[in-house]
Parts: sequence; structure tokens; C-alpha cells
Amino acid sequence: MRWRISFLTLCCLLATPAWAQTGKGMVIFADAVYYNGKVLTVDERFSIAQAFAVREGKVMAVGSDAQILSLAGPNTRRLDLKGKTVLPGFIDTHSHLFQYAAANWTKDLEALEPHLSDFRQREVTVKSVDEAIATLKKMAADAGPGKMVHAQLLPVSLAEEFGEKIGPKEMDEISPKNPMIVQLRGTDRIVNSLVFKMFTDYFGELPEDINPAVQGRKPGHMGSGALRILFGEILVQKPQTLAAVYKKELQAWAAHGVTTWSSSLPTAKVFSGFALLDSSGEMPIRFAYSHRMGAAGSNQPGEFYKRLGNIAGHGTDYLWAIGISLSSLDSSYPRICSSIKANEKIKSRERCAGESDYKFMHAAVQAGHRISGTHLYGDGAVDGYLDTVEKASAEGGITLDEIRSKKHNIDHCGMSPRPDQVERGKKLNIIWSCAPRYVEDAMDISRDYGEKYAHELNAPIQTILLAGGKVVGEMDDSRLHRKEGGAFAHIKYAVTRKDSQGRTWGAKQAVDKATALKMFTRWAAEYVLRENVLGSLEPGKWADFVVIDRDYLSTPDEELSKINVFMTAVAGKPVYTDPQFAKTEGLQAVGFKLRPGR
Repeated sequence: MRWRISFLTLCCLLATPAWAQTGKGMVIFADAVYYNGKVLTVDERFSIAQAFAVREGKVMAVGSDAQILSLAGPNTRRLDLKGKTVLPGFIDTHSHLFQYAAANWTKDLEALEPHLSDFRQREVTVKSVDEAIATLKKMAADAGPGKMVHAQLLPVSLAEEFGEKIGPKEMDEISPKNPMIVQLRGTDRIVNSLVFKMFTDYFGELPEDINPAVQGRKPGHMGSGALRILFGEILVQKPQTLAAVYKKELQAWAAHGVTTWSSSLPTAKVFSGFALLDSSGEMPIRFAYSHRMGAAGSNQPGEFYKRLGNIAGHGTDYLWAIGISLSSLDSSYPRICSSIKANEKIKSRERCAGESDYKFMHAAVQAGHRISGTHLYGDGAVDGYLDTVEKASAEGGITLDEIRSKKHNIDHCGMSPRPDQVERGKKLNIIWSCAPRYVEDAMDISRDYGEKYAHELNAPIQTILLAGGKVVGEMDDSRLHRKEGGAFAHIKYAVTRKDSQGRTWGAKQAVDKATALKMFTRWAAEYVLRENVLGSLEPGKWADFVVIDRDYLSTPDEELSKINVFMTAVAGKPVYTDPQFAKTEGLQAVGFKLRPGR
């Protein structure tokens, strides 16, 4: 047993070069050592080291150059960091990479399954509702009978006017022979009856999560969840097709330092695409998913989850479940669920979840499931969520300690949470997943609800932290590859609280760089139920890390989005290397970044 004790001493105490010597005379060397750098471990003390060693995909030791270099053997890969900063890999707690993949890799998809070209969305810029109607009619006629027409109306103000004036009857008149989807604003879309027929033909009936009447939507309207089901389950024929583009999208995110991401999984076919990558060892980065497959396309999701065992935490090192997702309990701004007073025009466009959503959630909570990966924007939706957790838990005989152990989470922090909700969340041990980029919505919130709410109730990160609550960081951004800074742009939002126009919103909610980093690493690891192995560079944890081109802590706040990633590694294996960095350091060039505008 002496050699085992000696190895633990190696990991925990970082004592002497004797670390590499076992009691049986066998020498244990690192697979790789990284030295002469600035390693932000993001451990409990936010320690900073010079170097670290990796063995079998995990951090072997962290310490000084001398300590770590003593672990290098004849076959150990050595990398002189030359003063560069190393961070733990980013954990994005809410994004939809399978959806982004469909948009970013359309040519690949269409090459594998040519019929998918019908689904390609086309932007339509018009000056009036009448012009929009005429343009859409022509698009349907040009497409040919049976071909899908998928359009995004611009500008957004005109699209909203179209959505107010046009109903199901008019949509069928515009496109009587072609399934038609028209994106209005954010997640809101209006479709004709032929689109709904595609769902009934596939599932045998119109599922609850598609039916506008059940969802509390206007007739003929549907959200992003339905679109994901339509594409990922109905239109795509083979999960191998999805796996091909998912791999590319995951590689592209690795180029921005993301090593783990989380989302709700909408359909069995989408899950199968990721499972294929996982089983073949081709997942570039890790995916912590929230189970929505029992709700997507089902008319009895609550009954399904009553019969599903506790899956939270179950899976592999690259693909695991973290809970049950409702998809969303309201919509994107301005179609949110809010308790805040506003004029009749503003209130008329708000959207709160339908009775079926809460019925489903109630059944899942009562059955002992953790609720995760669910879109909530307005504070009214948060009220409904918290009420349901408390009521369903009580009816299920679930104690407060048991509720707290679930670590239910609420995503987005857009127009929420209020201070009283923060206190309720603290009692229930809620993890708040906040998107700093929602600072971009502040101008609209100020106009519609008042400047006070734009400053105090939009991603109120400090309000949560000062109350002793838990907050993590999410990106929720399909434009990650096309905007300056990638993941670091989201850090900049949290630190500066400035929108893209340079206006500051909620200055008191700003956090420092160390806190922002914790939100996207150490604290986020708890959200994905892997706090023991992810989120920091400590012995025994997976060696998921990022090498960047400048000192993170000393970079001026305004320049955070200019940070570039030189290398990203998952389980010690490089999954992205900047081409020039790779050439200079004699490394293999792997991975890629998407071109701007793609």
C-alpha cells in the first residue's frame, strides 16, 4: 500500500521529486508538463501557479516549474508556456449547439441529405405587410408544390406587425400547397396548417408541445422547440447526418475555449447523433444534457417522466444527463412572462406558459426529478417555476433538504430574478444560470418597462451573489463564432455591463474578472453535476484547459473580448491549436474556427 499513499502525497502535497517513485520501484512520469506560465487554477483559493502536469487525461499536479518538471520523464511532452496564461476550460451552461450546427453547416447537411435544402431559411426584407404577403406568395409559387418555404421577415418591427395581422387562415391562403414557416422575432414563428400536418403525420397526433392552444400561443404560432423537433426528428432521416455536423460545431466551439456545454435535448434522433460521436470517441468537447425527449412529440409528458428513473448525473465522461427540461416557460423578449406593470400594448404581447407545461413540470418534480436546462426570461415565469417546485415537492413527500440536494436551476436571468425570488431560490438551493449578453436587451426593457428594471432586474448577478445565492454563466449565443472575442465577449458583458453601443446598464451588477471566470468554470461545474472532476485545474480533475495570448487578470476590462485562444485541451488532449501557435511550438494543428460571417 506504500506506493498508493506516496502517489496521493504526490497529488495533494506537491512535495519533492520523489513523487515519481512508487514503493515498488516503478517510476510514474507525467504524460505532459506545461511550465513557465501563469496557471489560474480557479481552485477554492483562486491559486496561481507556474506549471502543471497531466497524466491519463487528468491533472497530476500543480506547482512551481521545478516541482512539475521533476515529473517529466523521457517520453513526457514538454511545453514552455513562455509566460502565457492558462485557464480551466469554459463551461457554457445554456446553448443549443445542435441548432447552431444546422445553420452553420447547411452545405454539409444538404450534401448528405439533399432534401434538407428545402428547410434552408431565407431572409426577406420588406417595407409593409402587403409586400411581405406578396413576397411569400411568390416564394411558395417558385418553390414548387410540396416544397417547404422557410423565411425570416425583416425588419423585426415589420415582422411583429405581420404576426399581429396574419392568422392561420391567411397563412394557408399565402401558401396553400407548401409548408411555410415565417420567423417573426426571437423564438416566435407563424406557420400554415401544412406544417402542423407534418407533426401529425409523424407522431399520429399533434403533440402537446407543438399545439398552440395547449401552449398558450396565438393560433398558428410555434416556438424554437417545435422547430428543433421538426428538423432534428422529422426532416433529418439519419442520425449519422447529424453526427457529422455536430462534430464540426463542437470543434468550432472548442476554438473559443469551451470544453463543456449544456442544453436540453429535444428528440431521440438528436440524442442518437451525439451518442454516435460518444461511442466512437469523436466528441471534441463534453455535453451535459437535460432530458426533454419524453416531452418532445408526446401528449403525456408528465406520465412519461413519472415512469423514468432518476437519470441526473448518469452517462459517460463526454455525454451525461443532468435533469429534466421543460424547454421554456415563456418566450424571448419581448414575448416574456412578467409581473411588472406596463401599458396594455406591452402586456398584450407577453406570453406565459400554458397549463400543460406546469402540469408536466409538476409531475416531474413530484416524481423526484431535477429540473434543468429550461428557458425562463420574465419574473412571472420564475414565480410559476418556484411555486411548482414547492407545491409538487410537498405533494411528493420531498423534504426541504431533498429539494436542496436536487440543485434545480433557472436559466437566463432576463428580467429576473427579483430580490424576493433570490431569497426563495437560496432557500431551495436554486442555481441561477445568467446570460451576461442580455445586457443587449436593456434598451428595449428601459423603453417598455422603465429604466429602473433595465438596471436592476436584467442579469442581476451581484444581487444574487450578495444574497448568498448561486450563479453561473451561460452564453446562449448562436453568433459566438461571428462576434469579436467569442467566449471572452461574454466575460466582457459581465465585467463592464456595456452593450454593443457602449451604454452601461446595471453598473452595480458588474463583477470582477475573477468572479466572471468562476461563473464559467468552477461554479458552472456544479450546474452540470461534475464539480468533483471539472471546473478547475486541481489534481484528480480532468485536464480541460485553455492557453490564451495574454494575461487574463491584467487585461483591461474593455479589451477582454480581444483575448485569443492559442490552444484548448479536453482530458489533456489538444482539440484546438491556433495554426501559428502550433507551428511555433512544434505542435500538430487541430480543430478550426468558423470564418467571420458564417
